[in-house]
Amino acid sequence: MWCRLLLLVVALVSPVTSDITVPVTNHWNGGFQASACFPITEEMHSWTVTLTFDQPLTSLNAYTADVKETLEGGKVFVLHNKDWNKEEHVGDKLCLDFQGHGTGDIAPVITGTIHAGDGTAAPNTAASTTQHSTSSNNMTPTTHTASTARTTQTAHVTTKPPTHSTTASGPTPAPVYNPNGYPATMTLIREWSEGFTGELVFYPGEDLLGWVVNITFSSPVTGVEAGLGQFYKKSPDGRVFTMVSMPDQGVFKAGQKMRMVFISHFLGNGKAPTATAVLYNMGKDTWKVNPAVTTDTSKYNYNDLLYKSILFYEAQRSGKLPANNRIPYRGDSALNDTGDNHEDLTGGWYDAGDDIKFNFPMAYSVTVLAWGYIMYPEAYKSAGQEDYLLDSIKWPLDYLLKCHTKDEELYVQVGNATKDHAFWGPPEKMIQKRPSFRINSTKPGTDVAMETAAAFAAGSIAFKAKDPSYSTTLLNHAKKLWDFGNKYRELYSNSLPGVSPFYRSNNYTDELCWGSLWLYQATNDLTYLAEAEKYFDPHPASEFSWDDKTVANQVLLYKLRKLDTYKMAVENTFKYWFPGGSSHYTPKGLAYSMEWGSLRHAANLALVALVAADNGIHTLEYRHWAMCQIHYAIGDTGFSYVIGFGDKYPLRPHHRSSSCPFLPAHCGPPMLNLTEPNVHTLYGALVSGPGPDDSYSDVRTNYLYNDVACDYNAGFQSAVAALKSLWLRSEHPEQQNNAKCPYVSGGSDTIIG
Repeated sequence: MWCRLLLLVVALVSPVTSDITVPVTNHWNGGFQASACFPITEEMHSWTVTLTFDQPLTSLNAYTADVKETLEGGKVFVLHNKDWNKEEHVGDKLCLDFQGHGTGDIAPVITGTIHAGDGTAAPNTAASTTQHSTSSNNMTPTTHTASTARTTQTAHVTTKPPTHSTTASGPTPAPVYNPNGYPATMTLIREWSEGFTGELVFYPGEDLLGWVVNITFSSPVTGVEAGLGQFYKKSPDGRVFTMVSMPDQGVFKAGQKMRMVFISHFLGNGKAPTATAVLYNMGKDTWKVNPAVTTDTSKYNYNDLLYKSILFYEAQRSGKLPANNRIPYRGDSALNDTGDNHEDLTGGWYDAGDDIKFNFPMAYSVTVLAWGYIMYPEAYKSAGQEDYLLDSIKWPLDYLLKCHTKDEELYVQVGNATKDHAFWGPPEKMIQKRPSFRINSTKPGTDVAMETAAAFAAGSIAFKAKDPSYSTTLLNHAKKLWDFGNKYRELYSNSLPGVSPFYRSNNYTDELCWGSLWLYQATNDLTYLAEAEKYFDPHPASEFSWDDKTVANQVLLYKLRKLDTYKMAVENTFKYWFPGGSSHYTPKGLAYSMEWGSLRHAANLALVALVAADNGIHTLEYRHWAMCQIHYAIGDTGFSYVIGFGDKYPLRPHHRSSSCPFLPAHCGPPMLNLTEPNVHTLYGALVSGPGPDDSYSDVRTNYLYNDVACDYNAGFQSAVAALKSLWLRSEHPEQQNNAKCPYVSGGSDTIIG
């Protein structure tokens, strides 16, 4: 479990005592979340917080303060400030959110005390033992070497940078991150009766991609106006002012002098104050994720791929994030998403590198991810990712349930795609109410209704053992949506022209078959199977995607019915895809169907091939081909197209939130066009992929090659789960001496010829 510790400085009307009772804001089996807010009643140049619990904890996580001591067997924790957040002023409020771990479903009684200085308020005990507080999580081997200093409330952020190891600063450039910032002393340029002009010169020893400057005056001033930077806030006493970078002002190279000239006014008749300032880099994130542990000897670490792909979906979350959010640069967002009648439409996933919620591809992604779990649960269990996978798909399922507002009504999109695509910034900055689009009996959408029904049905199967009540809820909604989609026939993009430019549907008969197949698997009601067989399409499929489920229908029908008609359809699809068929192959072996999302299409077909192989269709051949397609994506060419996996991978995905600096520094179109790597690593994301000649351009503006999307990872992740399952069963091509890539043909059951 991860935690978030947030620091928010706000003005209070009057100071109160610093001894407080700390409320528990959330709790679960094995842990809890709490928030300790201390009013500051004296000037502090460093501080210590002591937290006392009525029961022992096994660990406490607080990433923007240092846990220095654990006393009384885990009942008392002593925390010290970081270097960058040590200054607190009278009238401020210091809020620390933290997460504790213990035994059972715990909600302890907590008291907190804050003291100025490095000293601690030792507990009243004659024999207390001290131990260093550590935390471990074998399921999520992520190392927090950085954290964001932000609140989880949209538009309420702090002026403190992420925390890292300390290095010296000064006029000599050193391209090493400095968490203490870069100091400067104001030079007085001009003074008059009520104001003055000052200059600050900083020498950052690292590249800046967004910054914050805190200016501290020796006496109060009424304002700061600067050509470089925008005023963000000031302290209640008028002595500390915070300036933040604008999108076109945030970039400075290591060694480049940064000069800020400003005008300010002081109160009454007097002399201009002196001032010092500190520049903080908000465009540097040293959060690192360690590879997942594996004992497999396979060529690639499938555990790590599953782990990081799930992290990618967590980075795509919209709405109010949970206490166990594992993505430190993400916060609450789009909390004003509502329907036409004020229905709550918060939650779900942002589709790609944008901030839109497109339900058609979202529901498809959930179905495919659930399919991979239903087929290969042992892969997730062995990798230690089962609970995380279920938590991952529950997030969009909960949102889709909200969208099903009536039996014959379903919201299918939130956001104006044209306007939102024009915004280059983190979703946390979106505070406007966004338009929503819904289908109903007068504006039907058979395709999206059936796809959402499929997602609910697949989800009901996935959750049946672990959460029967939730499984029942999903299945009830699946049945009603299936009835709705079957009763009113129309493409949703015809009913709702506003959704057409981005995810326009070309057919709905494949969704009629797909939705019916998933309802049958969830209910065993032969009515659904009969309906699925009505809409069977025997033609070779040129893709498996959010818009075309033809080949997935073929393989599911064969799995369920074992009829040669369905087997032949699957074979014909793969004759189309295999070498010698209609598909183009790159020189290094990628089955290449189209430029935009080339890896997505190959990975999706790899998943279907693996499912077909597990059902006895050309088992060795299909597994061999599928493995080569996935291995192409993860490193066989000497480059991994999965961000954060391997030694060489994309650094500049077309993705807003990971490209932007930490708040409150501004983002914008200038950040899109920078050549520097994204500020944050978008772990686990599969990018679109190379061109037909294996060429690849790691350029943020090139969405054809460097886009990411929820549907890109869905088939890929489930195919990885299938390969992991094969390894566990000792049936992997590597274990069968049938693993040579690039694929030409292989295995004793070849269909090429």
